[in-house]
Amino acid sequence: MNTNAIENFGIADKDIISTSAIIQFIYMLYLGMYLIMIYSCIRMVNYMRTDTYFEKDQEKVVKEEEEVASANEIVAAEEKDVNTWYTIEDGKCRYKGEWKNGLPNGKGIKHFYKVDSYIEGNFVDGFAEGFGKQTYEQTWERTQPYYEGEFKRNNYNGKGAYYYGDGDYYKGMWKDGKYHGQGTEYSLRLDRTWVGEYENDKKVDGNWVRGEI
Repeated sequence: MNTNAIENFGIADKDIISTSAIIQFIYMLYLGMYLIMIYSCIRMVNYMRTDTYFEKDQEKVVKEEEEVASANEIVAAEEKDVNTWYTIEDGKCRYKGEWKNGLPNGKGIKHFYKVDSYIEGNFVDGFAEGFGKQTYEQTWERTQPYYEGEFKRNNYNGKGAYYYGDGDYYKGMWKDGKYHGQGTEYSLRLDRTWVGEYENDKKVDGNWVRGEI
């Protein structure tokens, strides 16, 4: 083997070593990147699990607080004395009677300050419902004015009678606090009664008869 052959062999050997080192370096680089990606994915999954856990835990806390608040309201409502007046509806009226869920429910009396009137009867979620009686303050009238009949959400609705306290009265059907339907209206001054059909407080069809009927 001559000198040139030996030199060429050495150069080739160096090239082989350099190529192998480069391949090994690239392999290690890809392996490192792969491990980093796996590590990042594991951390992300753990983060998502932790975040979900805390969200569920927070929802559980909120739900428990709501249940406690609801229970406190029910207890407070149950503790109300049926014989004691309680101011309600932002000070517009007061009520004494039966309660449920913090509202007038059942038999009771509601006093409206503005018109100084009382409704005695059955209540559903704070409103007069069904049969009841509403009395008004007596001022110039000979007797105390009052309504007795059916209610719907505090309004006269259905069959009922209103006595004005001066001898006049109306008996018949009501809708939203107005004469509506078949009814009779007596006038003491005229000593006559109008019998017929009403619509929104207006006489629609009927006739006058003498005296009361």
